[in-house]
Amino acid sequence: MNLTKPQKLIYDMEKFAGGAIAVLCGCMLTNGKRNLSELKQAIKKIYQHNDALRIRINDTGSEVCQYVTEYKEQDVKVLYFENKVQMDAYAENYAKIPLDFCGNLCEINLVVLPDKYGILVKLHHIIGDAWTSSLIGTQFNKILNGDTVESESYIDYIKRENTYLQSKRYKLDEAFFIDQFEKCNDVIYISEKQSSRLTARRKTFVIDSQKTQLITSYARENAVSVFMIFTAALAVYMNRTKMNVEKFYIGTAVLNRNNAREKNTMGMFVNTVPMLIELDNAQSFAENLSAMEQTAFSVFRHQKYNYGDMLATIRKDYGFSEKLYDVIISYQNAMVAGADCDTTWYHSGEQSESLQMHIDDRDSKGVFRIHYDYLIDKFTEHEIDMLHQHICNLLFDAISK
Repeated sequence: MNLTKPQKLIYDMEKFAGGAIAVLCGCMLTNGKRNLSELKQAIKKIYQHNDALRIRINDTGSEVCQYVTEYKEQDVKVLYFENKVQMDAYAENYAKIPLDFCGNLCEINLVVLPDKYGILVKLHHIIGDAWTSSLIGTQFNKILNGDTVESESYIDYIKRENTYLQSKRYKLDEAFFIDQFEKCNDVIYISEKQSSRLTARRKTFVIDSQKTQLITSYARENAVSVFMIFTAALAVYMNRTKMNVEKFYIGTAVLNRNNAREKNTMGMFVNTVPMLIELDNAQSFAENLSAMEQTAFSVFRHQKYNYGDMLATIRKDYGFSEKLYDVIISYQNAMVAGADCDTTWYHSGEQSESLQMHIDDRDSKGVFRIHYDYLIDKFTEHEIDMLHQHICNLLFDAISK
């Protein structure tokens, strides 16, 4: 089977960079104790129910394809830790170890602490995304609870995508993004510094419950999304630091799962699309935010169109040779269901964008965790501190008026 369009983006990134750039890693912990055999059996059933976790890649150098291996009983690795701090130290290093691209692309480890149990998952991005990681946690809990597990085949999605690529809808989606490019074919980057490596670090900030409530209340009262509030704040930051430029692109990760069936399918779906920001310096934050929300609705309606296809088209037809953006913003709210658990997500230590900004609301704890993943050749930790402070100042000043 051929790779899907989302998988092809990851394949290109893998071939360009290698290393751990395409590794996704996270853990889920639940208070209490469970029988070890029961926990192992739950993990085995996850592999059995989901064909995407058994995908293998065959890369001959001249062509690449994928196939699904038959389920075979396998051992489950058990990791014992004295506390969460010790486990985090292990996981942060574990996330930076590459997976064999032509071997096993999913590792689900059982984690045991004195008063907690859970799983530590490492995926290659070519077979899964953040939603997939959350599905693994949800299925783990449901199996332990004796509930029915709903799972769909990624192979079926491959067939549906092939139909889409031959459809009028594909042409309409393509026309939308080409029209956006014709409105703005200049690029503005958050960092103009050069980098010869992809080494990155993560800096995390927590917005406390009181300020989180301010944001969510403003979103509710103004009928806008929390995601777009943060996007608008980032856009205004770029406007202020780039000589009041009004048109530029910000990349955003879209779920690209259009129905309940796809939301129950493990696999690589996510697409990163360019969102054209069109600010008006004469208007207020609220007015610009409203306009950006409408733009986002249009982008999300056309989210199936692949960014890689867009780049290929504009490079061929317009002679464009740059990237459209070097900063990505995402809103991570895929929750693990079936138990009261805590999740932690670990950075692989490599990326291609100058900056990735992730708003983490996965556990619904009443606070937002903001992760900034940044290339160390382009930002210092102090600069990230200042960037976050600047964005927060802009955001809270705007929503307090």
